[in-house]
Amino acid sequence: MLPEEIVKVVADTVSGIRAKGYVQAISTHHRIQASPGLHDAVMYLKEEINGLPGVEVKLHEYPADGKTTIGTWEAVHGWEAKTGKLTLIEPEETLLADYTAEPISLIAHSTSADMEAEVVYVGKGMGPEDYEGKDVKGKIVLTEGLARMVHRVACVKMGAAGLLTFVPPSDRDEIADLRRYDAIWPAGNEKDSTRFGFSLTQADGLKLKGLLEDGKTVKVKAKVDAALTVGKIEVLSAVIPGEDKTKEFWLAAHVCHYKPGANDNASGSGAIMEALRVISQLISEGKIPKPSYSIRFIWMPEWSGTIYFIDNEKAALKSCIGMLNMDMVGADPAKAGCTLHLFRTPFSLSTTLNNVVRYWGVTEAQRKDDRREGGTMTPLPFKYDRYSAGSDHFMLTDSTVGIPAVMLNQSGDRFYHTSTDTIDKIDTRQMAYASRIATLTSLSMVLPKHVYEETIMTLARNEYIELMQSVSTQGVTELSRCLGDPEKIYPRVLRWLGLAHDLGQATLDKAAEEWTLIAEQEAIRNALKTSLQMAYTTEMVIARKAYEGACAEVGLEAMQEDDIVLDPKSFGIEIKRIYDHALSPSFLVLKLGEKALKYEEMWKKDPHSGDRLDEVLNMSKDWTSLDQIWDMLCFQFGNIESGVLLGIVKDLAEAGIIESRSV
Repeated sequence: MLPEEIVKVVADTVSGIRAKGYVQAISTHHRIQASPGLHDAVMYLKEEINGLPGVEVKLHEYPADGKTTIGTWEAVHGWEAKTGKLTLIEPEETLLADYTAEPISLIAHSTSADMEAEVVYVGKGMGPEDYEGKDVKGKIVLTEGLARMVHRVACVKMGAAGLLTFVPPSDRDEIADLRRYDAIWPAGNEKDSTRFGFSLTQADGLKLKGLLEDGKTVKVKAKVDAALTVGKIEVLSAVIPGEDKTKEFWLAAHVCHYKPGANDNASGSGAIMEALRVISQLISEGKIPKPSYSIRFIWMPEWSGTIYFIDNEKAALKSCIGMLNMDMVGADPAKAGCTLHLFRTPFSLSTTLNNVVRYWGVTEAQRKDDRREGGTMTPLPFKYDRYSAGSDHFMLTDSTVGIPAVMLNQSGDRFYHTSTDTIDKIDTRQMAYASRIATLTSLSMVLPKHVYEETIMTLARNEYIELMQSVSTQGVTELSRCLGDPEKIYPRVLRWLGLAHDLGQATLDKAAEEWTLIAEQEAIRNALKTSLQMAYTTEMVIARKAYEGACAEVGLEAMQEDDIVLDPKSFGIEIKRIYDHALSPSFLVLKLGEKALKYEEMWKKDPHSGDRLDEVLNMSKDWTSLDQIWDMLCFQFGNIESGVLLGIVKDLAEAGIIESRSV
């Protein structure tokens, strides 16, 4: 994709040891959004950048006032914490949490308190059944639920003085001293009703629960010195300017979260810092060409910084040709039990950026390890995966913005959002791998005179042939094994083959916009489009033969193609989104009210439920048939029952997030 001399000098210059050093420095700060700890981490990065040649750095500041709104997003509150201590005083005395020793033990956004109170166990802490027969007013609730959900019920509505959270056993991979990262995330109008909370170790949480179940009185003493403030959202931006400053590629990582938060997300922040160092150094030494387009490196508080940046820095957003979001990329896969995933753009947004990043993910995972920097000796696992909306990139892929953005993420990290996400889990070889992907992707996007567009377009064609073959394989399997009504399976297979084919053609058309093609390359693009059409025809023939065989097996007469109804049963509904920008999860929870628990359970059971919701909004920028949306959701993320989707649409309409009309 790039000349070998560029790839080699990048591989020789990237240092996993140096990248891990950045991670270690960042992870020493307690980086809660709009807090002094996050400011210190940003200042560390800014100081590191100041020593690099040819880099323009700027600190962007926006209000963290709990009032400013952009679309469905409300600015977070600033937060400052000095001390926080929780002591069990009855039936025995022992220290349960100390913020100065373990900052993660004080739930973020806690406010000051100095009290002794009884503890009441409320289970998940969300439904009426959790509080039946229990008086929690003025007491401290013990819950297995998330602070942001339980605080609104127990403290704001029912008058509890505070809350204690812990991770319940899952009968798998238990860590007794594990504390969960938890935060209250109060809405703007909840500042005065925000209380405090502590995150207990799993062992202590189970101990208190056991004491209460044995009928004993449990009392604790809580002393907290912390406050919600009017603070600043700080976004750090560094630019390596290109010859054409009207175009720029973004490398981004959220720098926020608790101390240590080594993989989440000091690792992503460290990886793009290493990419910046390498590119800056190689350009200054004349070892790689000066980029045609600019590269912008962005460190921000997750979501809150990104929404401010894209709304305020409109010139930069207009120039952006794509973004790679680095979110959890540096853990030793053998220790953390995770794979580096490339989560592609949603099907609603076609781009060849997916194929560029995928290429480097695959090829760099196979690079021979010379062991000069140590690190894991296991293979570096990599997986190309469907869209996931769980981080900052979904702000750009939202259909009201429409900029290609993808995420590298070690989904499945067993230490995620806990006190065990520490620097010893970060691996030098994995960090070098992630940093190379970031560096080589950026250079591919900003060196159009040196990149091999033919390779990119061929990879794009191959992806959609793979997708058509996957649809065909699933359909043939279901038909040959008689796993359903062939009169329903076959039309679905035809529809989905058509969707895969159309997505492939749209991506190859997009290639003509994303890259400047000469006549010979344009001829190759057209040939690739033709080969995609030929593959589509082949898979249609295979599906037809499987359908005829299934009909013969169950005693049906196969219908002629002209008699087959391809469209699924109509919902008779069109929907249209109301707000610009991606949907804020906090806004959704507030608007759903008591229904929020149902969605919380849905998100736990189905990791793609949030992605489906995001894609519903992406596809409804204008009035769109729910039939079309439903079919694309099932194709992209797996089956969702029509009744479930209708319920979601009804809830979104009642919440004022979408409009709907009968057709």
